[in-house]
Amino acid sequence: MITIYYCLEKVYSGKMDNKTFLFFDCECANCYEGVGKICSFGYVLTDSEFNIIESEDVIINPETEFDWYLLSPKNSCHLAYSKDYFRIKPNFASYYKGIKKLLTTGDRYIAGFSVGNDIGFVNSACERYSLPYIQFRAIDLENLLNREFGCKKKLSEWIEFMKYDTSDLQTHKSVDDAKMTMYCLKYLAENKGKSGEEIIKENEDLFISNEQIIKLAEERKYKKEVLEKIKKLYGKKKPQVQKNIFNGTKFEIDGKFLRKVDDAYEIVKLIYDYGGIISEHISNKGYVVFENENVPEGLKTKIQKRGLELISIDCVKSKCSC
Repeated sequence: MITIYYCLEKVYSGKMDNKTFLFFDCECANCYEGVGKICSFGYVLTDSEFNIIESEDVIINPETEFDWYLLSPKNSCHLAYSKDYFRIKPNFASYYKGIKKLLTTGDRYIAGFSVGNDIGFVNSACERYSLPYIQFRAIDLENLLNREFGCKKKLSEWIEFMKYDTSDLQTHKSVDDAKMTMYCLKYLAENKGKSGEEIIKENEDLFISNEQIIKLAEERKYKKEVLEKIKKLYGKKKPQVQKNIFNGTKFEIDGKFLRKVDDAYEIVKLIYDYGGIISEHISNKGYVVFENENVPEGLKTKIQKRGLELISIDCVKSKCSC
């Protein structure tokens, strides 16, 4: 197989008159601790009429362990190559320049299916090897199909619905998934009597940039850190309090409110500082803290059946200010 370096030289040696489309997909050896370790980067480069200019499955040594189920033939999500084959290939840093050139060349639309995940995998790979982030954006064809048809399907299910013959393609083989992603946009263009570029321009809001994914990753990391701080207070009572307002009363934080981690931590710390005990789940004799008093009747009934009372954050604050 021609390597990505030679392919790139061929593609960029001449000027192309029309917009090109780059469809890509990544597979990972594992996603432990929320970090995907890329083991393949598959892409399909086409002209504006979806004629394939080139395609390749760039196999990458992830330099980490593989999730066992990804290599099991009994699993529907198994990888396309053996563990040993991945191991003999170069790591991501060796392919970085070529992948960056693919993703940043002008006059090109980039697309993927559930592409936010793939952008995140590229970002994580750059972080792992201390390389600059690749600044690019891509349109998410999963969301585009959801918008067009009002339902959500897997990539393979969409391809079956579109009745393309993909008997020669293998799911979870990056280059083949990239080809199936290309078929999705081609199908929409053919059925709407529009060009791929027209469809993309009509759905500009579905583009996702690597900056957005970085920001989301940072937010998830921050939320995880605050939730850990909250969990560390579960079941504990402050040894010495200035005002023992709650005197060992147990409190549980409503799950919906808990997602607002900063506000939730403020209330948890307040309850702890004033003698209350925060628990992940309590069965009787205590309070469930809600953001406000507008709690659905059905939920109120469930809380009361557990022998608990409801309390709003404003009520908690007012008790502590007495």
